[in-house]
Amino acid sequence: MLEHPNHVLAISTVRMPSIHKVDGPVGPIVCLATFSVERIGDTEARFASTRVTFEPDGDWRAPAAHVRCLLHRHTYAIGCRPSSDKHRTKYLRHRRRSYEELPGTAELPSLRRHVIRAREKTLAGLGRDHGLMVSDRPPHLAQATRKAADRAQAVWVTALGIVRDRDERAHLYAAWEAWRVLERARPLPF
Repeated sequence: MLEHPNHVLAISTVRMPSIHKVDGPVGPIVCLATFSVERIGDTEARFASTRVTFEPDGDWRAPAAHVRCLLHRHTYAIGCRPSSDKHRTKYLRHRRRSYEELPGTAELPSLRRHVIRAREKTLAGLGRDHGLMVSDRPPHLAQATRKAADRAQAVWVTALGIVRDRDERAHLYAAWEAWRVLERARPLPF
């Protein structure tokens, strides 16, 4: 991502721990958070964050359907897959396709997508450096669900680092910080 696309959708999933063996399929998605950045002209951007929970025994297609509702024709979907030394061996034995990290994107072959491989500690540190609550330890399911929206933003901040144009990065980062201030000032719904 050398140039920031007109629409980026960062996706963070929280899965129920698998009851199968370690190399088996991953558990069902119980929470899905997205962070959307839509560029408007050269210096403006619109941001949106969603977080939706799902029943572990519910319709397995629901998370993908939610993501598809947020996609545009020119969306660049990004996600993050944990990486560590012990995960490397497992990854080489069982390579997962990007659609497992980016539900709802497999049916759209023309969609651009990228899955960042980063240690959770690295992603959490970057998130904390930017005021986001991202855990570097395997969190409890409830904690992971609460922090999924911040994790999606941390994924976008990570991807923002590879935008070539320094001014573009600075404009988008400043707009994101202003959006966050407005979001924190918004009253909580009851």
